Amino acid sequence: MGENPEIWKAAAMADHFEKIQKLPDPVPGCPNFRRVPGYKVYCCGQPTIAGFEAALTKVTGTAYPKDGKIIWFNLRQEPNVYVNGEPICARPPNKIGEYAELGNVTRDSAKADEEEFIKVIEGRAKENAGKLKFVDINKAEKEIEVKEVVTL
Repeated sequence: MGENPEIWKAAAMADHFEKIQKLPDPVPGCPNFRRVPGYKVYCCGQPTIAGFEAALTKVTGTAYPKDGKIIWFNLRQEPNVYVNGEPICARPPNKIGEYAELGNVTRDSAKADEEEFIKVIEGRAKENAGKLKFVDINKAEKEIEVKEVVTL
């Protein structure tokens, strides 16, 4: 990665946006949660931290965790961190609000980028009096006070 990893250039983009929910029966914090008919396979947009729990409760009922294993695949190519429980991803600045093919992304490269992105987010907030500037999918600039930054 060198002294200035490529991830430093990334724009922080909110994963959630107004009218993201397109399907009936929404699960709070877990956009477009749905089940593949005939299988115990579920899909959704990038959930909030609370949305993970809401999805698991929907799948397993109130007795979560159950004895059986649950496997959760995140198919995002971009690094993702959670600021105050809300997902923020690292996007190429020229790919805000559109599909971004990032090439040969592996589990190891995604993990390394995510670990670096959390440092980038923390650094940007520190330089801005504890506030993070980010964009939404419409390229509108926003700013929030950072209380917590975590990666899963």
